[in-house]
Amino acid sequence: MIGRDVVGKDREWLMSKATPWPLKLANEPVVLSENFDSVRNAFIFCTLTGDPVDEIVAGQWGKLDGPYKLIEAGYWPMITKLSELVEDVLELST
Repeated sequence: MIGRDVVGKDREWLMSKATPWPLKLANEPVVLSENFDSVRNAFIFCTLTGDPVDEIVAGQWGKLDGPYKLIEAGYWPMITKLSELVEDVLELST
């Protein structure tokens, strides 16, 4: 499911680029670098995904160990809210 906020030409473009999820990524373990713990956490939550963003931000799913931003978008903010996403990523990375 793409999401209700990806419509028109954006939806056509996205569908023309879509490929199946690589099965290997779902079946093989991920090995993290020794430097993984040194990476600072930051989060961008999309409020139109159907996920319980309010609960997550309120800490009901565990403490967020970094700053966060909310974007009123579905799963594809890089298509529907690109400028806002870039601004948020830049702000969170400083």
